[in-house]
Amino acid sequence: MVRKICIYILVLVLNFNNCLFEQLFKVPVLIEHYVEHQDRNADISFTDFLAMHYWGKDINDTDDERDRQLPFKNIDHHVSHLVFIPNRIYTSNVRIVPTASHIIINYKNNLRHNPHLGALFRPPIA
Repeated sequence: MVRKICIYILVLVLNFNNCLFEQLFKVPVLIEHYVEHQDRNADISFTDFLAMHYWGKDINDTDDERDRQLPFKNIDHHVSHLVFIPNRIYTSNVRIVPTASHIIINYKNNLRHNPHLGALFRPPIA
């Protein structure tokens, strides 16, 4: 049971270091900004809002700082360096004993030497 909890904690820590989860935490900012646009223009739908901020050109409504706080507008790249240092010295009880066997391979060479093959690139004789 303790091992399972440790694995879940490890998975959560590694995933929260991922940029996707960081961006998902910005979803409330997206909803707040949509409500701000609804206050300015009641005819705007959520898909129009998404199209304006993500899929098309953003109109010049002097809220660029607020637009950059939306999810997936600015993605920070983080590098996580994990160092594993074992706290025990592991030794092996296996001994490797060399054997004194020699392998002798006898084979018959069936290739015949052809003297004409070496003469292919010789200059012509006058």
